[in-house]
Amino acid sequence: MKMLKLRKPREKNNGMDGEDVTPGYEERSKTSKKPVDFTWLVKVIVFGVLLAGAGAFFGLALKWAGNGYVHLVPGTWGLWEAIQLGLCVMGSFAAVAVTAGFVAILIRPFWVAALSFLVSSLSLFLTFEISILSLVVALIYFVMGLIYLAGVRTEIAHRIKFSVWQIRSSQTVLLVILVALACTSLYFGYARQIDEEGFRLTDEGISSIVKYADDYIIDKILPEGVNKEQILLELRSYLDNDLQDDMVAYEGYVPMGFAAIAFSVLMLATFVLSWLPLLILSLIFFLLLRLKLVKRKAHPVEVTRLSIQ
Repeated sequence: MKMLKLRKPREKNNGMDGEDVTPGYEERSKTSKKPVDFTWLVKVIVFGVLLAGAGAFFGLALKWAGNGYVHLVPGTWGLWEAIQLGLCVMGSFAAVAVTAGFVAILIRPFWVAALSFLVSSLSLFLTFEISILSLVVALIYFVMGLIYLAGVRTEIAHRIKFSVWQIRSSQTVLLVILVALACTSLYFGYARQIDEEGFRLTDEGISSIVKYADDYIIDKILPEGVNKEQILLELRSYLDNDLQDDMVAYEGYVPMGFAAIAFSVLMLATFVLSWLPLLILSLIFFLLLRLKLVKRKAHPVEVTRLSIQ
């Protein structure tokens, strides 16, 4: 005959209402409280520092672009200096695009990522210049960052499998705004200089224009027998003495034209090299996955299909 084991009666712990309570219940209930989660603060600090560094770099690039008009005025062109300025500005675009991509893809929830962009906007404001212009630029940068975050999350949410290249359209909009801000700094920098000193060509600029006219223009438009030297002397005298008076009514359009030239050049370079930040992000995410610092996580999604009723 099989022996039946009797279960030992549960000990009673009468509470105030007389009901049985499991021993240690109160102790377990006290220890079961979830600790306060400060993960968001760690994310803001780590990614905020990265994005703040990119914002500070972009602020410095805006400051340099504000003095970049000297590389567009005839006679003051310095090829190596212009190349350095272009590389610094383009490098700041890439730094912002890469770090902003990190924040948009990895940081949850939305408001934590927004705090990172706020920190980056403050660093831009402090490194650019303390002025109303800098404040407006920082606000535009912050709003554009929020739009970029929302765009990236929407693009990722509508894809079944994640890929860095899915955020290209949002990145393109971000880069266009960055180019516009850089050209705005160039415009206001040159406009400030014209307001203070007026439009005037340097001696090197005048010599360059006269030499260009001597080499490529005078011989083609003047008939033979005309004293070319006299024409060149009159041209130099006009550029040196009368041009500034004639340009008074058009001085406001000169910075606008230079900014338009810079915008065209930067936009062309940006569209040609827009794949570079995405390539850098892809390589970094590949390394992070290999090092198991980040991991892929599947989420259920609803798929919409059309059907016949």
